[in-house]
Amino acid sequence: MIFNNSKDCEVCKYIRWYFMIGIPILFIVYLSPEIGFIREFNLANIFAVGITLGLIIVVAWKYYHERR
Repeated sequence: MIFNNSKDCEVCKYIRWYFMIGIPILFIVYLSPEIGFIREFNLANIFAVGITLGLIIVVAWKYYHERR
């Protein structure tokens, strides 16, 4: 694999995050009338739980690395 060790600008990082997270969310919201199984889920609660779990994982990871 080829690794790019160059420093990216902050705007490039935001654009990359937008493509990784924002585009799939927009796609799901756009297709929600056609996809029946998504109607059964409350997407706001799913994203809230995901964000909370992500926060817990990041804090645990930082704690692990600080203790080492």
